[in-house]
Amino acid sequence: MYDVERKKTKYELIFDALLDSLREVYSPATVNLWFEPMSIYAIDDETVGFRIPENRREFVETQFGKVITEKISDILGRKVKIIIKNEERFSEAGFDPDIEIVESGGGDGKTVDSAYRERFNPAYTFKNFVVGKSNQLAQSASLAVAKHPAELNNPLFLYGNSGLGKTHLMFAIINEIRANHPEHYKILYVTGEEFTNELIEVLAQKKAGVFREKYRGVDVLLIDDIQFIAGKMGIQEEFFYTFDALYTANKQIIIASDRAPRDIDNLEDRLKSRFEMGLVADIQPPDRELRMAIFKRKALDYDFDLSMDVLSYLADNITTNIRQIEGSLKKLKAHTLITGEKCTLPVAKVVLTEYFTKLRSENSTIDRIFDSVKQRFGVTREELKSSKRSADIVFARHYAIYVIRKTTNLSQKSIAKLFNKKDHTTIINSISFIEARIKSDPAFEREINQLISELQD
Repeated sequence: MYDVERKKTKYELIFDALLDSLREVYSPATVNLWFEPMSIYAIDDETVGFRIPENRREFVETQFGKVITEKISDILGRKVKIIIKNEERFSEAGFDPDIEIVESGGGDGKTVDSAYRERFNPAYTFKNFVVGKSNQLAQSASLAVAKHPAELNNPLFLYGNSGLGKTHLMFAIINEIRANHPEHYKILYVTGEEFTNELIEVLAQKKAGVFREKYRGVDVLLIDDIQFIAGKMGIQEEFFYTFDALYTANKQIIIASDRAPRDIDNLEDRLKSRFEMGLVADIQPPDRELRMAIFKRKALDYDFDLSMDVLSYLADNITTNIRQIEGSLKKLKAHTLITGEKCTLPVAKVVLTEYFTKLRSENSTIDRIFDSVKQRFGVTREELKSSKRSADIVFARHYAIYVIRKTTNLSQKSIAKLFNKKDHTTIINSISFIEARIKSDPAFEREINQLISELQD
């Protein structure tokens, strides 16, 4: 096997590509908790060796081993086996050196016994956030908040599809505040899922006072993926009082979601109204000009020299998601390091053919499904993805979800995101509804199977 010190840069790039691939399957919280603490320590022709903190190894091996094997084999271009070894919890190889981990303490000086910690990522700044028409308002508002916390745009609510830069802006705000006020501000970043899980944990330990002092004692609170708390009444109530306590004390609140406040299903109206008290800024998919600029910026960050024809090829084939931009560059960089080849246009086409084919195939199938549903039921894509609950829209939504599940490789969680739903429970319910209808209505069964057959041809 290769020596870890001589091949450290290569291993890190390959591992970054693996994380990007896993993010297409699992939620950010799952990736953060189970995969990011891993690292690659060796690669040979048949095996990839991973290190991981001891308290995670057995679970990761059992629950995710097969998926990790498939993803890393795809990245390397050959079938490999994986070996996962234990390491001491905070050894150098086990955590990303670019992430600073700060223990979260309570007012009594004791550490809250939780898996989650405050996180700051210095790699995300305003300087390396590429600005275009689709994200200009969100970037300007975020920069204003960073320079004048609690004076402008409070709360600041950022929304847009996954992978468009919301989290980048949140960490950029953190880094800007810390640079200008290193001692003054207490800053806390968590996701909606982490907030939920930590509250459940401290309530079980009867430490609610510690939890409230922690969250209500900060100067800047950033909550990512706030849509996760939708439908959880107890969690929403606690967050409501946390929000009010901070807002009344003139503390800065920044919230991010995959949809606008008014479009989050099962979110209390009093929270929606508070989220809209400040500035609500959306981030749209980048146009071609912005995609080109992002590719140039990312290639520079990775110290990766790409010709204009390769940049044009990438920009033409990735149209909606910045994470896909990063993923394609990391895949190319890993290939050049492994093979020693220069990244010419023919090389890029070969390396990324399967990657782009999969993206185009699924996007095309989904477009055809939405078109078919519109023709069949008179319901638009926007209505299917909305929170509207009229009988005709609900039925058409069930229909579309079922067909997408049968004709694509999208996970239930990915389909939930496609329809702006908070989790995969809605998808399971839709599939069950259509399956019941199929059993009781032979004509309906023939109709939906005919559509599925046409889509699979």
